[in-house]
Amino acid sequence: MVSYDDLRLATGNFNQENLLGKGSFGSVYKGNLREGSPIAVKVLDVERTGSWKSFLAECAALRSVRHRNLVKLITSCSSIDFKNMEFLALVYEFMSNGSLEDWIRGKRRHTNGDGLNIVERLNVAIDVACVVNYLHHENGAQVVHCDLKPSNILLDEDMTAKVGDFGLAKLLISRTRDQSSISSTRGVKGSVGYIPPEYGLGEKPSTAGDVYSYGITLLELFTGKTPTDEIFTGGSSLKEWVKMAFPASIEQVLDQDLLPNKGSLCHEGKSISPEAQHDCLIALLGVGLSCTVDSPNGRISMSDALCKLKSSRDMLLKFDLFISIYIKLLYICCIYMNLSGGFLCK
Repeated sequence: MVSYDDLRLATGNFNQENLLGKGSFGSVYKGNLREGSPIAVKVLDVERTGSWKSFLAECAALRSVRHRNLVKLITSCSSIDFKNMEFLALVYEFMSNGSLEDWIRGKRRHTNGDGLNIVERLNVAIDVACVVNYLHHENGAQVVHCDLKPSNILLDEDMTAKVGDFGLAKLLISRTRDQSSISSTRGVKGSVGYIPPEYGLGEKPSTAGDVYSYGITLLELFTGKTPTDEIFTGGSSLKEWVKMAFPASIEQVLDQDLLPNKGSLCHEGKSISPEAQHDCLIALLGVGLSCTVDSPNGRISMSDALCKLKSSRDMLLKFDLFISIYIKLLYICCIYMNLSGGFLCK
């Protein structure tokens, strides 16, 4: 564990200039440990009901899992502050490219002014699906995150997406008989707009609930619209809005930065045609809709979603790769024919 004084020093006495944001159970500050390592310090609001449960749930969930797409928990602090009040904090690796929410809202952009393109967004979606699939199906103890949303998805310096904020996490089914399950909070778990409908009816947290939250996040990632946007009034919602345009009129709901009619996209030296982008976007929105079916039993699993997303990426990149190879071969053929006195390219 790290001491309160260490964290106070690392964050400049929790200076507001180092405040990265506020979550459901506390504030997050940027800091630097004495050895110079950048960190993110999540200080829990101990006066809020459930803060201790959140602290214990996050520690328990992250202690039981290891994955490249999880924000790394470095250490924790349970101490007394300078006012002699209880102090709880979690220390994480610092994610230099902020949250996915910031990128969707346009608060962060690349140095050239561009937002996230279709490939970058698809890579983020796959990163998140990978770790959620791990939590649900590949970890020793099945973990449900309970609060998947763009603000809880962070990006490192390489734009690798990592999931954080396990304050609502629930350890569900242990692979060993002697390990009991834990629950971290009371009442409905999650954030407005991302909570699956069955939770409002009293159903317990489940992997299908995470799939729903992931699906809403996926739709938001490619439409740029939050589920709580003011355009969704009455009986309308993000998923119903997308469903009405799917698949024939998806241009009406896409984030403006993703409209295929803007022309070919260059990715790692390869050109991706508008047609390939359009077909991929239809597939991606289809995955989002499959994840957000009202009935938990009607939703696809996270492993199915991950498989579909990877296939979409393969098709997006390989389709134009084949075209690129064909053009290069044709070009070489033309050069050869010219050198040999042929007439093909004259």
